[in-house]
Amino acid sequence: MSHVTEAPVVLKATGVKKYFAANAGLGKKKYVKAVDGVDIELHKGEIYGLVGETGCGKSTLGRTLMMLTEPTAGDIEILGQNVAELRGRELKDMRRKIQMVFQDPYTSLDPKQKVGDILMEALEIHGIGTREERLEIAMDIMHKMGLRTEHFYRYPHEFSGGQRQRVGLARALILNPEIIVCDEPVSALDVSIQAQIINLLQDLREKEDISLLFIAHDMSVVKYISDRIGVMYLGHLMEEAEGEALFADTLHPYSQALLSAVPEVNPHVHKERIMLEGDLPSPMNPPKGCVFHTRCPYAVERCSEVTPTLKEVKKGHRVACLRYEN
Repeated sequence: MSHVTEAPVVLKATGVKKYFAANAGLGKKKYVKAVDGVDIELHKGEIYGLVGETGCGKSTLGRTLMMLTEPTAGDIEILGQNVAELRGRELKDMRRKIQMVFQDPYTSLDPKQKVGDILMEALEIHGIGTREERLEIAMDIMHKMGLRTEHFYRYPHEFSGGQRQRVGLARALILNPEIIVCDEPVSALDVSIQAQIINLLQDLREKEDISLLFIAHDMSVVKYISDRIGVMYLGHLMEEAEGEALFADTLHPYSQALLSAVPEVNPHVHKERIMLEGDLPSPMNPPKGCVFHTRCPYAVERCSEVTPTLKEVKKGHRVACLRYEN
């Protein structure tokens, strides 16, 4: 959907890094380079899918973009404001505009609170309305999420996984945000429930013009829901393109391996599976040069010496690979 990239940018990250200090023994300190210099843009009304193996840093990137964890380096702009410069009331107001839906719909909800209180708490924190008005807003958002009035008085453990994720979505939407970061929101759910939540997210985008950063490791889900897709590996963005373009013409060897693992619907079509050699390197000690060169079938000596940058090789299609650098 090329028209989406012509819409205004609502979230822009430039050179974002997030390192975590780790004890390497004998008093030495090392750093886990969870996110290591990522540039990303999210446009108004866009669903941007972010994919990669477990441990590639995509969830950390999502939390860092929301300022749930402070970036080690880089700039993050939300709706034109540099969030690193915001403090106190300004930061609190910004948090209303960007919300998060977490992976586990059970542990992300307070088990000691009724669903109604969970929803109204966000309104209370931001000083929105009287108690009666908050009650009305909470009831309204529940009904929009397909929940019934009696659910307002129940505890999280009384719901199914899909219903709990609807509560999580309701909590994210109750403040009328412009951006929602979805951190693997369907991976803990059954396939039929996954489809319901994904369709709900698409309806929200269409009706409310909300922008979604959809983090997942399931390529088929990301293909179905996303306008653009970014592929992450070991803290780096390796490839980015519109959904259809990425699947039709995959350029990076890592993206090719990921896509080869997606099951083919047509039983008569044989797809060659690309098996990567070796294990995912440790983010505490990432390979020099291109971080993927230790597992890349096309790697040459130069790949271990030069770090490729994410460059546009076709319109709207960026890739970080020396094979595409002149």
